[in-house]
Amino acid sequence: APRPAAPLPMQYYGNISVGTPPQSFRVVFDTSSGSLVLPGSRCEDKACASHQRFLAEKSSTVMQIGWADEPTTPLANEDDRDTKSLSFLGADVSGEYMRDAVCVGAAAGRTCATIDLVALTEESEDPFGSLAFDGVLGLAPSSPDAGEFNFLNALAHSSPKAKRVFSVYLAPGGSGELTVGGYRKDRAAEPLVWAAVANQDSWRITVDDIAIAGQKAGICGKAGCEASVDTGASLIYTSSAMLWNLLNRLNIDDACVQPSPKIAFVVAGKHLELEMDDYVERDEAGCRVMIGNTANAEKSPALVLGYPFLRKFFAVFDADAGRVGFAPAS
Repeated sequence: APRPAAPLPMQYYGNISVGTPPQSFRVVFDTSSGSLVLPGSRCEDKACASHQRFLAEKSSTVMQIGWADEPTTPLANEDDRDTKSLSFLGADVSGEYMRDAVCVGAAAGRTCATIDLVALTEESEDPFGSLAFDGVLGLAPSSPDAGEFNFLNALAHSSPKAKRVFSVYLAPGGSGELTVGGYRKDRAAEPLVWAAVANQDSWRITVDDIAIAGQKAGICGKAGCEASVDTGASLIYTSSAMLWNLLNRLNIDDACVQPSPKIAFVVAGKHLELEMDDYVERDEAGCRVMIGNTANAEKSPALVLGYPFLRKFFAVFDADAGRVGFAPAS
């Protein structure tokens, strides 16, 4: 029987700095959201206290912002201010708007831009208390609020101007690499396969079909399946009906001992294939298929390509050209 492997990471995160002098935070780089959300100094909940909080009062470059539709207008002392309420990691939270310098990367090659952000004023113990990271930096091409909240948008207006391109490489040992402003060609074992985004506001592409053991299964229909390429998703997600269809075709036994066929996501005519070991995780407790079902929300895409897919395929996100590129990771 196959031996259990070391547990795979359920979340990848890295460091950014905010403010002057820089304050360091661990964040998930999330392609399905478009804003920076961090615990703020006014949050006194236990979950905030156990993480790094953005201490606005310690930054000489921070600007307090009253309203999302006035993203560069400083808040005067006596002014009213809006409170941002949002669903964050499945929980309802609220925070205040601020604006400051945000930098990604090591000192020598770091990329910086000034953006608006949300500093949380409350966080529930579940799920935030146990998280290994402080917040989320959204890398979607747009934000639900004004464009000034969007890091990629700010790159295009930064000095020096940076390309709105980044890449994600998840290494076999559990580490990863985010490259901003371009990508490292040596991370790709083959030429990139490019897929156009379905719209300019998100990293959703069209998957033509899903193939099982090399044969197209006809699961996506003539129009294909809309798929979100999601650097914050720990699994591959599909609708309940599609998940049931896939599991029946894969015929995985309870102990995951019998070989199961390859799954391929057909993108721009190219089969992007996962072996059984790419989509099944084994440990001392048994085995799990790393494919789950999405919430049946109307806006949910048919597919979410999360970590099991991104460990196998190096991904380049090009907002300037409206496309996502994939290649087997080297």
